[in-house]
Amino acid sequence: MNILGFVTEENDRYYDFNTLMNVLNMSKSKLYRNLKKADADKVIRYKNQYLYNEKTLLFLIENILVERLKKIDNKLDELRENNTD
Repeated sequence: MNILGFVTEENDRYYDFNTLMNVLNMSKSKLYRNLKKADADKVIRYKNQYLYNEKTLLFLIENILVERLKKIDNKLDELRENNTD
């Protein structure tokens, strides 16, 4: 997996779309949907690529973590309900 990152003069880190897709292990369409929800504040276009700041990457990671924890919690609730029956 190649990670393509850029650092600006202000030491801000930016990542291209393919890197986000690989790091997050998401399909292209799901990543586009999540980026729209994230309202990426700083998006830079450089050499025909859109670059997203590190905060956007961390926001997406947080959302994925919350989704997975909710799924686990729901499964545990279902197991508890089935065991009480």
